[in-house]
Amino acid sequence: MTTYLTSFIVSFIFVCIATPILIKIGLRFGFVDQVNQRKIHRGAIPRIGGIGISLGTLLPIFLLCFFVHSGVVIKTPNNMFLYFGGGLAISLLGLVDDIKGVNAKIKLLFQIVIAFFATQHGALIESLPMPWGRLELGVFGYALTIFWIIGIINAFNLIDGMDGLSSGITLFSSLTLAMLAIANKYLPTALVALALAGAVTGFLIYNFNPARIFMGDSGSMFIGYILAVLSLRSQSKAHAVVSIMVPIIAMGVPIIDTTLAFMRRILRHQSIFAADRQHIHHFLLSLGFNQRKTVLILYAVSVLFTILSMVMIFNKNVDTFLIVIIFAIIVFVIIKKLGYIEMIYGKFRVKKENSLEKHLENFFIDRISISEDENFFSELPIKGFDILDIKGNNLFSQGEKDKINFFDISARRSRIVRLYWTENVPIIGSRESAMLILMAKTLVAKFAPISDEDEKKLLSEIKDL
Repeated sequence: MTTYLTSFIVSFIFVCIATPILIKIGLRFGFVDQVNQRKIHRGAIPRIGGIGISLGTLLPIFLLCFFVHSGVVIKTPNNMFLYFGGGLAISLLGLVDDIKGVNAKIKLLFQIVIAFFATQHGALIESLPMPWGRLELGVFGYALTIFWIIGIINAFNLIDGMDGLSSGITLFSSLTLAMLAIANKYLPTALVALALAGAVTGFLIYNFNPARIFMGDSGSMFIGYILAVLSLRSQSKAHAVVSIMVPIIAMGVPIIDTTLAFMRRILRHQSIFAADRQHIHHFLLSLGFNQRKTVLILYAVSVLFTILSMVMIFNKNVDTFLIVIIFAIIVFVIIKKLGYIEMIYGKFRVKKENSLEKHLENFFIDRISISEDENFFSELPIKGFDILDIKGNNLFSQGEKDKINFFDISARRSRIVRLYWTENVPIIGSRESAMLILMAKTLVAKFAPISDEDEKKLLSEIKDL
């Protein structure tokens, strides 16, 4: 117990000392997070705090490996690569992205490489529990493991959109995984989990609203990677279902948010890499909650998930299926409140009517009469718009612009309509989305038309570049 507490305290103290230094470095050299359409903070805030989290997490592990003999064997080739090699690699990738920016596809490629090497050093899903026994995955286990690691990395990257949100959820998740590892007698894994818990607790002192520093990608991707690896290293074949479900439930908030983000973008025919302001925390903000209340609400959900996980770990008499049902009900309520049931239903309901839908669009677009001079948004909370081509060139503009409150709609494969709202971008359901797309297509048809043939040529040119 003393070793566990020491791991937490050492990382906590280190981050408490290092973070103010990183704040000064970030401000001095301009490593700051500027305001844009997806950000809700004000002013330039340093975004390199993740380096403190990663170094703070690894420091007690380093000390236990080389200077302190605690009785817990943690200096193994697998542990050295997973935590030091993989952890530092993903954190440095994030740091480069924070300072210079990295293309999303290149970043994903690096994540795949790091995840693949993790599978070679003990982080591998070899089998899954089934009613008839265990299903050996063979080579598919590598694909599933890589998908899991990349998914959790990006889940914590996407949830890091509000002061203290990612840090707090990480604290609850890491404590849960530490308890799972202790219950399964994987003591080195528990030490790493508690070191991460100590690091994010120290960081929360400076990151809770109003934040003085952000963790950036160097922190969120490191956290996602470490938690993904810890969840795999804490599994026990003796309690297979519990070992698999506990990490999923413990990290429920970022997993749900990321799944919904990908679902939303696919249903709206957007790139899965496209950024927006439609995450769960944005939805709560749109309901009138301030940042602190929004974060505390999501903390409460995370605590509920943590309690469910703890019950599964320590109360063997409770039916695991019952816990999973409770978790599923909570997830369904969240999805229903966010309007995804209607969005999914609407998507499949019109699938057989695509031809009619296309004819109806053309019918209305041809008959809608608008001119450049009239203010046709007078009855909508929209103060202006731009029509952009696929290269980002502005083809047509009207009204006022806004650096924060805007929403992009893909009207054609080569045309994007950017709407500038008079207030915060609202949560948009399937019906509103359909009407906005029709409006965007009308604007493009009137002010920036392009033939199908010319569009194919343009897209071919872009592809060849």
